[in-house]
Amino acid sequence: MSRNFKILPLLFFLVFAPKLSAQPALEEGLKREAISHMNAGRYGEAIDLLNKYISANPRVAEGYNLRALCTEKRSEYERSVLDFRRAIALEPGNQQFKENLARVIQIWYAQLRKKIEGHEREIAINPANPFNYLEIGKSYRHMEEWLTAEEWYDKYLARDDNASPDEVIRYTVILTYTKHIKKGEIILKKYVERYPEDWRLWSRYGYFTMWLGNYKTAQKAFETALSFKPFFKEAQDGLDQAKKEAYVTQYDPRSFEREYPIDRYYRLLRKDPSDLETRFKLVDELINVERMEEAFNQLQIIGIDHYEDPRFDPKMDFVTSFRDTTYRNRIEYNRGLIETDPSNKKAVSEAARYYSYLEEYDNAVALLDTFFTTHPEEKDKDLRFQYARNLAWFRDFDKAIEIVDGLLNEYPDDLDYQLFRAQVSVWNSIDTDIAREYLTNVLEKKPNNVDAVIAMGSLSLLERNYESAQEYATKAYELDPTSDEVAKLQSNVDFQALRAEEERLYKILEEGRIMLDADDCAGALPFYQDYLSKAEPNMIILKEYGDVQFCAQNFEEAKAIYEEVLRQGYNYDAALQKAKVYYAMDDSIGAVNEFKQLVYDNPTLFEPRLYLADSYAKLGANDSARVIYDSLFTWNIDTTQVLQLEQRIEWLPITGLRGIVESFPNSIGFAPFSSFYSDNISFGYTQFGGRLELGFTQYLSFGISYQQNRMSASRSSLNTEIVNAINFKESNNFTTFKGHAFLRFGEHFSAGAGLGVVNAPNEKQIEDIDAFVRYDVKDHFFISANYQNTDAILILFSPYLIDERQFARLYKIGGEYWHKSGVLFQSYFQYITVDDEDEGNDFFMRIGKRWFDYLLGGYEYYYSNWKFDSPYYYSPNNFESHSIWAEAELEENELLTVKLKGKLGFVPHNDFLILGGSIEASYKIFSRVTLSANIGAGSTSRDDNSYRSVSGGISAYWTIY
Repeated sequence: MSRNFKILPLLFFLVFAPKLSAQPALEEGLKREAISHMNAGRYGEAIDLLNKYISANPRVAEGYNLRALCTEKRSEYERSVLDFRRAIALEPGNQQFKENLARVIQIWYAQLRKKIEGHEREIAINPANPFNYLEIGKSYRHMEEWLTAEEWYDKYLARDDNASPDEVIRYTVILTYTKHIKKGEIILKKYVERYPEDWRLWSRYGYFTMWLGNYKTAQKAFETALSFKPFFKEAQDGLDQAKKEAYVTQYDPRSFEREYPIDRYYRLLRKDPSDLETRFKLVDELINVERMEEAFNQLQIIGIDHYEDPRFDPKMDFVTSFRDTTYRNRIEYNRGLIETDPSNKKAVSEAARYYSYLEEYDNAVALLDTFFTTHPEEKDKDLRFQYARNLAWFRDFDKAIEIVDGLLNEYPDDLDYQLFRAQVSVWNSIDTDIAREYLTNVLEKKPNNVDAVIAMGSLSLLERNYESAQEYATKAYELDPTSDEVAKLQSNVDFQALRAEEERLYKILEEGRIMLDADDCAGALPFYQDYLSKAEPNMIILKEYGDVQFCAQNFEEAKAIYEEVLRQGYNYDAALQKAKVYYAMDDSIGAVNEFKQLVYDNPTLFEPRLYLADSYAKLGANDSARVIYDSLFTWNIDTTQVLQLEQRIEWLPITGLRGIVESFPNSIGFAPFSSFYSDNISFGYTQFGGRLELGFTQYLSFGISYQQNRMSASRSSLNTEIVNAINFKESNNFTTFKGHAFLRFGEHFSAGAGLGVVNAPNEKQIEDIDAFVRYDVKDHFFISANYQNTDAILILFSPYLIDERQFARLYKIGGEYWHKSGVLFQSYFQYITVDDEDEGNDFFMRIGKRWFDYLLGGYEYYYSNWKFDSPYYYSPNNFESHSIWAEAELEENELLTVKLKGKLGFVPHNDFLILGGSIEASYKIFSRVTLSANIGAGSTSRDDNSYRSVSGGISAYWTIY
């Protein structure tokens, strides 16, 4: 047996020793893995690991430091500051921890101050919104500016009477730092009554009353907190402290004195409510004659501004203790009488009265409710009235009204009942007509009744009659300048009147903003001007007014307003808008100077640098603009800002070698084509080829083209004399290779040139040159000029030139104009010269109108005249024709266009009829591929004979890139 016991320790060691030795290694592994996550930017995962590490090593500062670095990266600065401070507390001499804390505080406080500025702007716009006051108070609390935080929390609570328990608790933390303990006790007492089941409020109330020396009340508060949350550590600690330092009042009352000193002190205080010494003397006299409720009220007045007076705390402690002890003794005494005789009305009334002195209205109501339940026939009017009053103080207004209405039915002329009924209506904002009737009657009988005057003033506030409310507030002050209720009425009048005026002015401003939202900037101006003429000077609204002037393009006025705002103190938004005004006025130099200063003053902000680059671009300093745009890409910016930069860089012209390298190829296009022509004298040709274009920049592109033309004719169909006089071939192939260059200047102007050769079998090469310039405003007009120098057959298309090599040169100018009325004018003039010294010109003109959305039509004139009538090609002398033409759009949408064209005319020289018709179509096969085709036929006069032809073609354009 003993042997077994010897083995047990050994087994224990073998089992647990490895785990114990592995524990430090495991904790260090957590730390290393957390650092690995931090290096990879996974701060959330790192925080989870560091939480475990800190739990295992709560006295190791490095864990808190690392977790603080993680929360800093996640912009959780409050948590970061807390952890850095914990680390410094563990290692006070660590300089790195202190530097980390200073850095985070600098960043966090800067953000908090910007947040404060934002909420102050909101307050200037709508001062009635309590949220902004709360947020400013919280920001100052974070910055540990306790007195300022307290001021803003006071303003918040003045505007929001329904603050949450969380905000009240935060407020009491501030009050502990400002040492305004009495103030905190008053606030907490109010809110524990409002939220009677919130154990946090009860615990905090216990501490504040304990710090004031009221240990009995503190003990009760802590016990109340623990009744809701039995193991609440804060309340448990407080209860222990309260029990260890119980306080017993030692008091030997002085003999009774005459009351005339009290009357005298009250009279003096009516004349001078700020006389502190007289008020303390009044308190002493009231205590002497045990008028504790009045003494308590006077001490509350003193505590508002003079709670630090050394006489205040002892007297308040004594009065509260006396009230609590004496009143509770009297309550217990009377409850004993009630137990002996439940019908003892006097005992019920006395016990309820002392409960109400202690503001324990729930107990008073419960006691009276029990009595009237067991004695439903009781008609004692005083006790019923007492019951109604306690119900109202307990905020059971409906039942209070029911009871007092019953009393008024029995005693309609009782002024106390009338006054109370009116007060309940005012407190609950109901039955205002009844309230006014009763209050008017009371004031006729008792014009100096302060309670009635206060109630009438409050009623006037409900009815938004601020002048009347002020009159009653003034009268109430004259009657009782020391009354807390009078001061409260005056405060409400001031606040409500100010709020009403602010709302009226704010409505004017809002009407202007509605106009602004509808993009009617000019229409919004009168509203802003009206608001600013009536409201107090406000730089935020003045700056907004400048924005409206800017929007209305009143640039000089806007600039002057921004300068006025800046004279009152630096304002980043106004300075930025002023710089934008210079930019909008096309004062690029002024804009550059303004944005330079903004960048100097705010080096970490994105927008001033962006606009500085824009100003450089507008000035033409594109290289400077590009440098700034490129530098901003290195910042930590969001997707929207990246898109802004990319768009602006696209707008910048790319120049020099960099422009070519960065943009090459700017575009790639390929255009294959094929066509045919045939006439009634056997001449015909077929043509096919293609052109490849390569864009070097958005302005310059180059291309190459290949074209093969097959010309043919039948000897038997031609003039025998001419055919026999020349070396005639019935067919021949002409192949053209050409290089092209194209320039585009802006959106409307373009030019191009081509240079190449024309090859034919067994013939020498012939040079082929072309050029053009064109100015085009889409759907409005264009004008163009063309030049071509090539083999004559490629210009004159004659069967007699199939094997005859001659040069021909063509010069052509043409244009088109659409008038807004729908009238169309088209024309061209071309001049041709040939190596045989012949020359000729053609003139074409059309004028027409869009008769319907799908139909055009009008008149056409054609004239041709040559120097010689050559036998080798058509070269008429003074040929002219007149025609009417029409063009119908059968289909037109984003993908398909189909047009039907035709004309009918005559030749005056020989009365030949001219006929012609064609159909054209264009179809977008893909987003980058468009296919076009046409086919047509016509009949006219040539050399006094009928000449007929048919032609067609198909082409495509493929935007490869």
